[in-house]
Amino acid sequence: MSSRRWADQPLVQLTLVRFREFWREPEAIFWVFVFPILLAAGLGLAFRNRPPEAIGIAAVTPELARSLRQEKLLEVEQLSAAAAEEALRTGKVALLAAPAAGGAVVYRYDDTNPEGRTARMLAEGAIQRAAGRVDPVPTSDRLMREPGSRYIDFLIPGLLGMNLMGSAMWGLGFAIVDARRKKLMKRLIATPMPRHDYLLSFVLARLLLLVVEVGVLLGFGAWYSRSPCAVPCWNSRRYVF
Repeated sequence: MSSRRWADQPLVQLTLVRFREFWREPEAIFWVFVFPILLAAGLGLAFRNRPPEAIGIAAVTPELARSLRQEKLLEVEQLSAAAAEEALRTGKVALLAAPAAGGAVVYRYDDTNPEGRTARMLAEGAIQRAAGRVDPVPTSDRLMREPGSRYIDFLIPGLLGMNLMGSAMWGLGFAIVDARRKKLMKRLIATPMPRHDYLLSFVLARLLLLVVEVGVLLGFGAWYSRSPCAVPCWNSRRYVF
């Protein structure tokens, strides 16, 4: 009997009404659960962190091509002088390396192109190392893969905030205005319902739904951050995503 009396409380029944209204609206389920996941997946794929891709360059002689291939961030193609000039002119390569008199090397590139400037720096280092240059100061790289530094780690909190704001706006304010517009408010006031229970039912229903909303979105973010599609891999001399 006590459980029956508890279930018949106005606040409990009004809260159940809020849940029924929500589940009977396919649009609400889409915008609350499906849309944030689709948005997180799309933006996460579009703006995920990417290692640098290999830059295509052309070398005229086999010796230059062999030296340049020591740099893994360069994709070296050996071409004739005419073919290399054509590839550089049409943008197929960012830099052309050709021998000059006295064992020198001439670089041809567009200095207004960021890829050309980067290729020139990488090619110079590769050729000098191949010729026996020794750096006086040894260096090493320590790559950072810390949680919180990726785009998805900033995206999920923003989507959570957007979801909370949208839920508060459409689940509370709009629902009350819509009930008044449909003249349902007058019918409810005519019942033995405490007015504060009417407002509390909205707050309680939204709080319970927010637990599910936040859990679903955080679960998707945790799964996505560990999935293979979010981790770049190295294939041959190019990064593949």
